Amino acid sequence: MKKVVRKHAVMMEYVIIAVLIAAAVVVAVIMFGKNVSHEMNVATKAMSNAKGAENYQGQLKQNAAQDIQKANDHEQAMHNYDDKK
Repeated sequence: MKKVVRKHAVMMEYVIIAVLIAAAVVVAVIMFGKNVSHEMNVATKAMSNAKGAENYQGQLKQNAAQDIQKANDHEQAMHNYDDKK
């Protein structure tokens, strides 16, 4: 009788799991990287001086409002493409 070797099949399962974990990490970094970076900058400024952190937090809020407005304008432009003809 011939023995069945499962060594390579188990290794392939580990490779698939590693690839899925790597993909999840990439997606998480893409989604949350900018926010985490900004919060780390605020924390750094707060450690150096409180006023700098307050000013930086205000800039972030202002930039967020501008980004939301740009996204809304873009979305409206994409939905109204028939009107431009």
